[in-house]
Amino acid sequence: MSKRLLCIDDNYIDIAIIKNHQAKSNTFADVKYYMDAKSAIKFLKDNMHKPAELPDVIFLDLYMDSFSGWDFLDEYNQISGMFAKEITIHIVSFSILPKDISRSKNYSCVTSYFPKPMTQKAFQIL
Repeated sequence: MSKRLLCIDDNYIDIAIIKNHQAKSNTFADVKYYMDAKSAIKFLKDNMHKPAELPDVIFLDLYMDSFSGWDFLDEYNQISGMFAKEITIHIVSFSILPKDISRSKNYSCVTSYFPKPMTQKAFQIL
């Protein structure tokens, strides 16, 4: 089965880095990019009963304007049990503050925390 990725990040450079890693590794069969978390939540809600449309993996930036990664996680937590398949979330953030890493562990849907810029090695362990 081919894995699908949903990348939520408002920084063009970080998206370009992930696209570069994807091109080198071909880890994911399908990749969708959202520059704001609110649109990504809408996409997930609109497709919650369509496993073929849902991602297997989400890369989530924490600090974005207006609707942050934290806001995304709060809303995602409320609806995660309704998805047609399990989705793993990996935080990809410039923040290496212990309080952010610790806070992310309070969300059972978060699998790991990667510092930016994401490396090819981190990308390949998925």
